Amino acid sequence: MAANESALDQPAAVDADQARAAWDSLPEAERRALREREAARLFAQGAEHQRAGRLEESIPDYTRALALNPNLAEAYNNLGIVLRGTGRPEAAVACYRRAIALRPRNATSYTNLGNVLRDLGRAEAAVASHQQAVHLDQGNPNALHNLGAALRDLGRWDQALDCFERALQANPRHVPSQIDRGRSLLLAGEYGAGFKDLEARFQLAGYQLRGTDTPRWDGRKVKGKTVLVQSEGTPGDVVQFARYVPMIKEQGATVVLEAPAGLADLLSTLPGVDKVVVQDADLPKYDLHAPLLSLPAIFGTTPETVPATGAYLAPPDPGALRLPPAGDFLKVGIVWSDERAPVVHGPAPGLAPFLELAGLSGLTLFGLQVGSAARDLVAAGAGALIIDVARRAETLSDLSALIEQMDVVVSVDCTAAHIAGALGKETWIIAPTAVDWRWGTLGETTPWYSSVRLLRTERRADWQGLFEQTRRDLRAKVRSA
Repeated sequence: MAANESALDQPAAVDADQARAAWDSLPEAERRALREREAARLFAQGAEHQRAGRLEESIPDYTRALALNPNLAEAYNNLGIVLRGTGRPEAAVACYRRAIALRPRNATSYTNLGNVLRDLGRAEAAVASHQQAVHLDQGNPNALHNLGAALRDLGRWDQALDCFERALQANPRHVPSQIDRGRSLLLAGEYGAGFKDLEARFQLAGYQLRGTDTPRWDGRKVKGKTVLVQSEGTPGDVVQFARYVPMIKEQGATVVLEAPAGLADLLSTLPGVDKVVVQDADLPKYDLHAPLLSLPAIFGTTPETVPATGAYLAPPDPGALRLPPAGDFLKVGIVWSDERAPVVHGPAPGLAPFLELAGLSGLTLFGLQVGSAARDLVAAGAGALIIDVARRAETLSDLSALIEQMDVVVSVDCTAAHIAGALGKETWIIAPTAVDWRWGTLGETTPWYSSVRLLRTERRADWQGLFEQTRRDLRAKVRSA
C-alpha cells in the first residue's frame, strides 16, 4: 500500500510533443508576449545578481533574456558592464554597440562604451564615444568628466581641463571632476590649486583613514607633540610623499608613520621617523594626524621647492639577496608592467620590447618585476636572457635591496620606479602614454627625483622607437663604463 501511495506522489511527466503543439497553437502575439515577459523576469534576476556582486551568475540570465527578446537594449548594456568587470573588454564593446544600435540616443551606453575603449587603449575611439554621450546629455557631469579623462589620455590637456570645469559648473560637488581638475592643474605646474583640489578625495565613498579621532595637523606649531602620518594612495605614492616626514620632525614633533607592511622596513630608514606602524596594527598615542598626501599642500610645495629630490631612503642589508659579482658587466634592472589597472596610465610596453635590450653585449638584465606579470618571463622563454631576481623578494623592502645593487633601472611608471628614485639610483622611467602629473608633459627630468630620467614616446605607444633609442643609450653607457 505504501509503495502505491509513494508512486502517486511522483510528478507526471509532460509530453514534449504535446507541449510544443500547445505552444504552436498560440497566436504569435501571445507567444511574443510570453517571451518578453520571461525575458523581463530573467533580466531582473540578472540585475539582482549584478547588484549583489555575483557577476558571473548574472551572465546566463542576461544571455537567456536576450535569446528571448533580442531587442532588450538594457540587457546588452548591463551585460557589457558585467563583461568589462570580469575581464572581457572586447565582448563588452560588442554589447555596448548592440545597445546603441537599439537605442541610439542612450547617452549611458555611449559613456560605458567610451570607458571600455579606454581600457583597451583605443583613445581616439573613446573620445568619440564620450563626445556623443555629452552631445546627448550635455548637463551630465559624469559624461563631461569621462570625456575629460579620455581627452587627457590623448594629451589634449586644455580641453580636458575645460571638461572638468564644465562638470563642476553643472555640479560643484562632483568629486571625480574636482580631483581630476586638481591633477590637470598639477600637470600644468599649478601645485597650490592642484593639491587643494585633491583634498576632495576624502569625499569619495569608502575613502577612510585610520586615526582621525584627533585634530588634523594643518601646519601649526607641533613642538612636543606626536603626529601620526597616515598612509594613503598606492605604495608608489607612499614612497614619493614620505620625503615630507623629516620636515615635520624638524619642527620638534615626534613622528609616527603608518606604512604598508611590505614597505615598513624600508620606510624605517627615513630620517625623522620615530616609529613605523604597519597598517592595521594597533596605533600608539598621538596628538594630531596628518594624511600623507596632504603634506605637499601643508608645506606649500611648488615645482621649485620639492624637498629631498636626491636619496632619502636606504635599503636594508641584502643578506641572502646579495647578487654575485658581475665583473665588468653593467647590471640593468628592468620592470615592464605596472601593478595598477591599464586604464590608470594607458597601454604599457610589456616584456617584448625589453627583449631588444637583451641582445646588447656588456650588460646583464635582471628582472625586478613583481606580481602576475613576472610570469611573462617563462611564457616568453626569456629565462636565459633576463635573470628573475624579484622572485626572491618577499616584500617591497626586499625589492629595494635588489634595486640598490643595480647600475641602472629601466622601468615603467610603478612602485619599483619610485623606490629606485628614492634610493637615488639612476633610473630611466618610461613615461606613461596618459601622462601622470608628477612627470609633466615635456623633458627628461622631474622635480621629484634628481636621479630619474624620463623616456617619452614621440607618438602614442611607439614602443619600437622608444626602445631603439634606449638600446643606443645603454650601448653608449656600456662603452663609457
